[in-house]
Amino acid sequence: MDKHINHVDNYSKFAAFEECVTNFEMKAIFRIILLSVFLYSCSNHKEDLNIFKYDAEVVAVFTPRGIGDQSSAGQLYSGIITTTDALGISFRPVIPKTYEEGAKTIAQLAAGNEKGCKRLIISTDPEYSDYLHEVASQGHITDSDSTKLLVFDGDLTHTNIYTAHVPFYGMMYKAGYAASKMNDVKNVRIYIANDKYRYIKEGKDGFIDGFSLNKAGKIDVIDLSSINDDDTEGFQKSTAAYIYYAPECVDAYDMVLPLCGETAMGFLRYNREFPGSFYTVGVETDMSAYSSDVPFSCVEHLDKIVSRCITDWTEDRLSHYRTFGMDEGWVELIISENYRNALQPASDEIHAQAVELEENYER
Repeated sequence: MDKHINHVDNYSKFAAFEECVTNFEMKAIFRIILLSVFLYSCSNHKEDLNIFKYDAEVVAVFTPRGIGDQSSAGQLYSGIITTTDALGISFRPVIPKTYEEGAKTIAQLAAGNEKGCKRLIISTDPEYSDYLHEVASQGHITDSDSTKLLVFDGDLTHTNIYTAHVPFYGMMYKAGYAASKMNDVKNVRIYIANDKYRYIKEGKDGFIDGFSLNKAGKIDVIDLSSINDDDTEGFQKSTAAYIYYAPECVDAYDMVLPLCGETAMGFLRYNREFPGSFYTVGVETDMSAYSSDVPFSCVEHLDKIVSRCITDWTEDRLSHYRTFGMDEGWVELIISENYRNALQPASDEIHAQAVELEENYER
């Protein structure tokens, strides 16, 4: 009896094992079939695959400040990595130790591509523009099927350089007009990192013109640039803005416009710790989350802009000079939620005029 039971048990175990093997074999065969179909599909439809779709590389040279300064660099990095990922293109970010090193790196890359790989070099900061213009005029920058140089926010028109210009005038004109509609804003202080940068000059002029259209207030402009090798120190004074500049504004100014990159973080920190001290205009990104005293932000959608440029490059239709303006929504004035009812009508009212003035300013 025990032997019979053992025999039955052994048979059951064998049957179960056989069934398990059979299931395993069936699953394995099924997987092999699926894999074969997949490989056959890949071999016949390579164009449908994103991975290794292009034997290409995007190289973006940022500034020594890196990409974490809550400004345009972070947006550009995000747009580049998202787009290259989707297209199956290699992406190599370069963060130099100095501006001089960054400019020379760009020039060296743009001089030609010995490997023959299709390469787009992106200069992310206008600080590099003067040097690149000089190098291009000497004939050391290549524009070929394999090598192209794209400069952001540079004032370059050389035939071997591709330029993506993001105008500030029209958007800042709207911002100035919206500020003039605020009953508690009469005196404004504008901090600029350096007036030699085109977008900073456009932003300053646009805001002043828009504000003056409706209100005769007081507007002071403070240039934070200092005498150093690259005149970029004004972008990196967030601590000084918090300790010195912001307290100076409390009694004399109702609003601060910080056209100075990372330095703006100092004013926003002061706003958070001392609510109601003064308004701060958000610049480059939507900064309403940083303080309730940000009534609106002048936003560049650089992630979308660089994505469009990379896509155009892969399709061999990159424009030598293109303006990404407010008329197409590449830049916009975003009114913060708590101020929307009061200021959105003013923003909408002046929009068409701002677009027209921006186009005329470009000419």
